[in-house]
Amino acid sequence: MKFKNNKKSSTINSKEHNRLGAVIMDVQDNLLNAIDDRIRLKESIVLGADILRVLQIPFCFTEQVPQKLGTTIAELTKDTTQVPVFEKNTFSAFGSPEFLDWVKSNKISHLLILGIETTICVYQTCVDALREGLNVTVLSDCVGARRADDAYMALNQLRSFDCCIIPLETIAYSYLNNSDHPSFKDIAKLVKERTE
Repeated sequence: MKFKNNKKSSTINSKEHNRLGAVIMDVQDNLLNAIDDRIRLKESIVLGADILRVLQIPFCFTEQVPQKLGTTIAELTKDTTQVPVFEKNTFSAFGSPEFLDWVKSNKISHLLILGIETTICVYQTCVDALREGLNVTVLSDCVGARRADDAYMALNQLRSFDCCIIPLETIAYSYLNNSDHPSFKDIAKLVKERTE
């Protein structure tokens, strides 16, 4: 596949800070319960949302047919009255015109992707983001699938398309750049709580 303006970016540089955005995809109980390592995944995604808030990176939620599958889990939506939620019946988030409008209105050039399911909605959203000319980073510890082998293959394919596949902490500390950043202590505290 060929994508427009596609350039690989494994780190978040200071020029991208104002053009960074994230989507947390389809973290709904009916989908989450099908994931083998769902407890670890849920903890990682909740931490990801907390880090996005601290760093003031705009983010949104998508929900796959919420009338049938339920809404985003309460742990994610408790303090997010300002976070938009986009319903979709397509697998890719880009099937929602409201989501695409959100990406454009926030002038996002680098999209971080978290959520469910790696092999379907996450994969198709990444491919569509690349088609839109965005840089794409999948937070490897913040995505999940029903079958680990399938997820591994999907992530490898995305890597071959020049998506970055790296853990949440790598992104967080790349954004901070050094320990002098005003949010360093808050991020370090969140990360430490995760490891305890």
